[in-house]
Amino acid sequence: MALTAEENNSVCLEFFESAWNKGDVREDLLADGAIDHSQVGGKTVSEPGAGSFKHIVGMFRGAMPDVKLTIEDQIYTVDKVVHRWRLNGTDTGGVMGMPPSGKALEMTGTTTVRMKDGKIAERWANVDELGLLQQLGVVPPPPGA
Repeated sequence: MALTAEENNSVCLEFFESAWNKGDVREDLLADGAIDHSQVGGKTVSEPGAGSFKHIVGMFRGAMPDVKLTIEDQIYTVDKVVHRWRLNGTDTGGVMGMPPSGKALEMTGTTTVRMKDGKIAERWANVDELGLLQQLGVVPPPPGA
């Protein structure tokens, strides 16, 4: 059953609110064989099913238990939903395998979702990992920053 663009956006909002802010990856909102085309940590993963979604959300929620995702912009049409978002949290568990820094971190990104029959079929995310690494002191900021 195809949903309207607005209904597809609502499904995505519900999924990402539940996953990031509550730690509950709602498999009922994922299509069978949903694919997460993730590139977090320099590795490209195109894994069907909920495993990749759970891994990424679990990794960041484990590092920042107080993590909060805020949707800043929403664009949606037919079967595509795009969200520009901001993620805030305190690094108490070590982000992406690094030692805990104790720092308040902010990460931004954009997620594009393809919907099929009212469920998330594919997800692509572009994340400002460079900005995150600069906040952690792993990469120096640009000159004059």
